[in-house]
Amino acid sequence: MEARQIRRNVWRALRAGGSGHMGGSCSAADVLAALYFHRMRIRPNEPEWPQRDRFVLSKGHANAALGAALAQAGFIEDAVLDRFYHLESPFGMHPDIKMDGIEMCTGALGHGLAVAIGMALGARMQNQDFHTFVMMGDGEIQEGSVWEAALAGAHFRLDNLTAIIDYNKIQQSASVQEVMSLEPLAEKWRAFGWHTIEIDGHNMAQVVDALEAAPQPHKPTALIAHTVKGKGVSFAEGSYLWHNNMVTEEVYQRAMAELNA
Repeated sequence: MEARQIRRNVWRALRAGGSGHMGGSCSAADVLAALYFHRMRIRPNEPEWPQRDRFVLSKGHANAALGAALAQAGFIEDAVLDRFYHLESPFGMHPDIKMDGIEMCTGALGHGLAVAIGMALGARMQNQDFHTFVMMGDGEIQEGSVWEAALAGAHFRLDNLTAIIDYNKIQQSASVQEVMSLEPLAEKWRAFGWHTIEIDGHNMAQVVDALEAAPQPHKPTALIAHTVKGKGVSFAEGSYLWHNNMVTEEVYQRAMAELNA
């Protein structure tokens, strides 16, 4: 139910802003629900609690979904969702640390994994046991900086780090396969020294089990979540046209009719 509500609030936010990135927001909703309502150690009323688990949304264009999760978890007021992309609103098209619960300003793709590695190293240096999670897009990991960071994560043996790839197989202008194929993706992460798990990113049992699995000693974890772009709304599913699009009142009502069915 939490994931469905995240999707409803994604479309609600995008209606308020008039446009936005619904495709990658909705594909990530199940994983975000499992993180914020099951796996992560957090205190929404104390967002900078030093022992909190960290989450970095490296695919920052999916901020509508992250904001929806933060509102449901209690980090921010629900009313903030109706100010998405408004002047002086803390809730913009990409994450901004002005909003409670945001660990990093993201949007320029390819940087989140490197920063998450710094957080994981920081935990080790401070003898703290918090875990760092970072979510990347499949189009994003065509960036070379991601693979430099992947080398570093394995080199430093960061078993307190989990990288999640939202593998919906569609990017801004076409399918990932057409633009720059990633396969064999799981074998690549294993070859870089990561403990690698593949799951159905919309099967909550698989998502929870993978997030709860004990980390492999001295290895970071790569969780490849096979997902559907625009999940939950038939006219947006599996289409690059709904990576980012306008959301009129009519579009919003069509989406909500399906999400409320």
